[in-house]
Amino acid sequence: MSLYLFSTLILSVIFLLVFSSWWTEGAPFTTHLTGLLIVSCVLCTLLLMTALAPILARQNMGRMQARMRNLNWEHEVSSRLSSPAAVVENHTVVFANQAFLNELGMAGMSDQIVGMPLTNVIYPGDHQLLASLLASIDTPAREDSTLRLLCLDGTVLPSKLSLSPMGQGTTHQRLLLQFSLISSGPATGVRFNEQFNYHLLINRLEDVVFELHRANRLSFLNPSWETLLDYSIEESLGKSLIDFIHPEDKPLAIARLDSIARGKRLRCNEQIRLIKRNGEPCWVNIRARSSAMAENEGASVLGTLTDITEARQVEASLRSNRHSLSSLINNVPCMIYRRKADQGLNFEFVSDGCLTLTGYGAHELISSPVLSFKKLLHPDDRLVWENAREQLVQQHALQAVYRLYSRNGSYQWVLEHGNGIYASTGELLAVEGFITAIGHDHANTAQTFMQLQQQLEH
Repeated sequence: MSLYLFSTLILSVIFLLVFSSWWTEGAPFTTHLTGLLIVSCVLCTLLLMTALAPILARQNMGRMQARMRNLNWEHEVSSRLSSPAAVVENHTVVFANQAFLNELGMAGMSDQIVGMPLTNVIYPGDHQLLASLLASIDTPAREDSTLRLLCLDGTVLPSKLSLSPMGQGTTHQRLLLQFSLISSGPATGVRFNEQFNYHLLINRLEDVVFELHRANRLSFLNPSWETLLDYSIEESLGKSLIDFIHPEDKPLAIARLDSIARGKRLRCNEQIRLIKRNGEPCWVNIRARSSAMAENEGASVLGTLTDITEARQVEASLRSNRHSLSSLINNVPCMIYRRKADQGLNFEFVSDGCLTLTGYGAHELISSPVLSFKKLLHPDDRLVWENAREQLVQQHALQAVYRLYSRNGSYQWVLEHGNGIYASTGELLAVEGFITAIGHDHANTAQTFMQLQQQLEH
């Protein structure tokens, strides 16, 4: 209607301008009458537009409000938001966008939220606060409030709640709820990077934290550097880390650190020695990596130094003890062994005494499938040993005297004493013990020993 009146007014004004160029005093009466009709039409059009303008404005506002109350429009607005958002009508969720579902761990499960009360996804302790917020929606200058959302797995997400009216009706009001997740810590109004003193955390670490710039020069050190090497931070900064490394370990350290600085390696993890102020070496585990964001990009080197001197000393002590134990075992004039509890009774370990006892080396008795323990037994003594083995199965100690074959083709009498290694079920897994020679022709001695053994058992 407004477009029609406006078009009529424009055409009338144009025609009036054209007609005025034709106007003369000698014109006929019909021409004068036509001019008066045109002027009257223009005036009527102006009056109609003036009278209808408020009515048309109210109609346009009504149509706009109707579009705003249309749920499809609300769906489109809330669905385009990247933050978690939902549309609520009369305390019931009528729409939830994908970001809202993802945060609650309910992707693809909108049917479990839409049509349900909003309180289903709010922590019970915050229900009263939510009710007060919904009741005071028309209060101006209202700040965002902190509420806790309930996820599908039962976890709680602290978040900021923002309420915005989306349409006003006679009985119901639709609201747009937007959530922004916040840290689980107390809401102090302080930015995240200001809530923690990172320098304080680094300074309290026992490990040395360092940063290297060009030529492996130290640009940052935490106080643990002074504890480790007795050098102050002030006199160490600006110097090369290589200057503090043991001369024997410098080539390795230079190769690793330089390759990281040039972007050829991403990280390294090595054990090297540093030299303290008093000249003593200390073992450290150096972990370093480049600060570059892309491959082959030159950058500074960041890393840590962990003191492992005590661990290395313990390792050296254990290694020395193992060497001493191995030397002691190999020097004992008998064969100390560990034997499997399989059919062949194969050896897993034998001491060097096996060479004197059997003429075979340890590697031959362990790796050769031909030299099983059963094949070294004298045929007439296998029953003796089987009876002794039955004692092991019954979890008794093994004690037996029998003849053992030697490389030179002869048999000699030996004494064996062993104990079983058992599983938790009582199954025999292996036998550990020793075998010592008692002579080549000592049948009487063997009989005497067996009689004494029987007396001890009784």
